[in-house]
Amino acid sequence: MPVEEVYRRPDDYELETLGHEIGDLAFWQELLQRERPHRALEIGCGCGRLTLPLARQGAAQGFSVTGLEMEPAMLTRAQEHASAESAATQKALRLGLGDVRALDSALHRLGAADGAEVHVFDVILMPYGVAHHLTSPDDQLSAWRGARRWLRTGGLLAVDVMAPNLGRLLAGQEAQTSRRDDLEVSREGRTLRRTLATRYYAALQQETLAYEYHLSERDGTRRDYRSDFASYIYFPRELALLFRATGFTLEQMLGSYSGAPYGVHSRQLIVLGRAE
Repeated sequence: MPVEEVYRRPDDYELETLGHEIGDLAFWQELLQRERPHRALEIGCGCGRLTLPLARQGAAQGFSVTGLEMEPAMLTRAQEHASAESAATQKALRLGLGDVRALDSALHRLGAADGAEVHVFDVILMPYGVAHHLTSPDDQLSAWRGARRWLRTGGLLAVDVMAPNLGRLLAGQEAQTSRRDDLEVSREGRTLRRTLATRYYAALQQETLAYEYHLSERDGTRRDYRSDFASYIYFPRELALLFRATGFTLEQMLGSYSGAPYGVHSRQLIVLGRAE
């Protein structure tokens, strides 16, 4: 599973996420409030955008949060942010390097590193499109089966991906779309501008998002680079079957962070499944 260039540049990634109205934190906080776990796992924790506030919640409500990230630069940034947290939050938090396709080795390695016993989890989250990076059936089955092994019976797996946008996919099916401005965001003297062209390969259910980044730094220097993302496109019944085939009972299929059911106009596809 290749790592996109922007993930090797945490400064750029964090500036990029400021330009999105993601709005997912409250959804995950409410989910954990409802589930009342002892232990929660976030797969693909990045720089800790969700992980740290969830760990603060865990410190207050009596649960721990483990965050796994496969890109070392992103994990290092999350650890830097964590070092500024309260002692209680740090106690409720574990961060480690890990790939969802090899969850057993990642979690055992994390346990060996901090000398703590590794337990199964009550909730596992794959938020903010992490599952789009799993572009083959083998990768997907490895991830879902690993999650099932590390969930207690009755535990919850939550997977959040973008709903398939058929108009956008069809526009890039015959050839790559024309490049367009996609995002511009500034903060503290830095400006990031991003452009995008897409290409959809229907036989693979894979969309290539060819991003180009243009950075203006505080000192006036400029940087430009390309970061391509090969994104697997999930359809609702396919996700339902993936859950059922790997030991889960499908509980809900939501279409937004407000908790609305999935429907024809939904932008998100959030699937919740219980470990059987």
